[in-house]
Order: sequence, then structure tokens, then C-alpha cells
Amino acid sequence: MANLLAETGINLPKVSGGALANFGLYILGFFLAVMILGAITWLYIKYKKYNQHLVVFRKINGVVMPFGKDRGWFQRVGQAGDYWCRVMKNKKILPRPTIAMGKNTFWYYIREDGEWINFGIEDIDTNMKQADVYYVDEDMRLQRLGIEKNIRDRFDKKEGFFAKYGGLMINIFFILIVMVALVLLFKEMGGLADKLGNVAGSVSKLAEATANMVTQARSGVVPA
Repeated sequence: MANLLAETGINLPKVSGGALANFGLYILGFFLAVMILGAITWLYIKYKKYNQHLVVFRKINGVVMPFGKDRGWFQRVGQAGDYWCRVMKNKKILPRPTIAMGKNTFWYYIREDGEWINFGIEDIDTNMKQADVYYVDEDMRLQRLGIEKNIRDRFDKKEGFFAKYGGLMINIFFILIVMVALVLLFKEMGGLADKLGNVAGSVSKLAEATANMVTQARSGVVPA
């Protein structure tokens, strides 16, 4: 084959086994990436389809309680505008629910025979008014009032400003009064000291004059 190609003048490029292996790996990686991207896209579209939130209840040990959560899809059936609800996890097909408990939220109760029933919370006030019943639990009311008072006395007791800072303000005011009184006292004492000095000088002069007069009287000399 190589001789025939050489005689015809056709030269094929040489391709090594490693290059072919790398090319095969690239092709395999491309197909794997496409498959993964396709799977993610399919899961996202499916998740967006099942945009109804279903809260499932059932009786456990004689008590009705939440059993789990699921997602639903209102799938169109036929050409007359009819829909049914296809459940994602439990793989069930239910009639389209009519009682909503929130935006795109529906509650279902599983009966003992396995039937799913769409339900809602009854208006207890309306039912009691229709039955002409007014029920008051006095024990619960008194207990609630006692708990409320206890919490208010222990945690909601707000101390007033003067009750909290009154003693401090009185002490500060007393200290200011004492300081002002001391300043005035020291000022008056300074003026009194000057006056006492003048009085002392006058007394000294008077004593000196008296002594001179006594001396002159004893000597018999009368001042002119």
C-alpha cells in the first residue's frame, strides 16, 4: 500500500498511536460533558415543572402529624383544559387539588386505605358560632395570666431615670454646693485677713500713742 501510494505521488501524514489515543480521549470527554450537561438540564427542567409543594399528613400512633413533603406538577390532560397532579417522589397521579394552604402549597392526608385527600384547616370560630358554643378554660386563662405577670415582674420591669441615677445626681449636687461654699468662705477669709491686718496696725499705733502719752505724763511734760 505504501509503495502504491509512493508510485502515485500521494504522501499521507504520519499519525502516531499516541496522537490517536489523545484524539479518542478528547472525543470521549466531549460526549461525557454533553451527557452530564444534558442530565443537569433535564433535572432542572423536571424540578421547575414540579413547582407545587405538597405537605403530606398521616396518622401515626393515633395522632395526625406531618409525614413528609413532596412536589407536584399540574400536567395538562387532553385538549379540554383539564389537569391532574403528578407527584414526583411517590409516583402518584392525583386529581388537581382545590384547597390551597399558601402559594403553590397544598396539604394532603393519607387515609388508612392509602387514598390521598386534599384538606385544609377549619375555621374553629365559625364552627363554634354555628354550634352556639362559647368555651372558656378558666384554669388555662388564670395560668396564662400568672405566667404573664411573673415574666413582666422579672424581666420587663423598667427602672426609671431618677430611680436609677437619683442618688448619683444628689451626691454630685451636694459636692458642687460644698465646693461653692468653700470658695466663698476662702474669699471672705482673704478679705477678713486684710481687715484684721488693718485693725492690728491701728491697734499698734494706738498702743504706741498711749505709751507715749503715759511716758510724757510721768515726766511732767505736757505735749503742745
